[in-house]
Amino acid sequence: MDSKTFKYVIAGEYKDGMEIPDGMEIIEIEALTFAKFDCTGPLPGALRSVNTRIFKELLPTNEKYEISKGINIECYSNGDPSSVDYHSKIWLPVKER
Repeated sequence: MDSKTFKYVIAGEYKDGMEIPDGMEIIEIEALTFAKFDCTGPLPGALRSVNTRIFKELLPTNEKYEISKGINIECYSNGDPSSVDYHSKIWLPVKER
């Protein structure tokens, strides 16, 4: 991991035996500790806003945790992503400093 790149993953539920659509793959992520951030509001604005706060405000001032891997996972719920009450999440792997 360097400061200019990271692995971007959009996660979906997978159960053994499910067909994998063309162009998609299963990526196994090692056991990590994740900081999970809730987002509420229409996409992409809600995610953009929370990501901005994470990287400009929360992480730089957090004395206990830092990013541990170059992975950023976004989790999307069912529903209308343009709705003001749409729920999504951002998961970032962290480790203690």
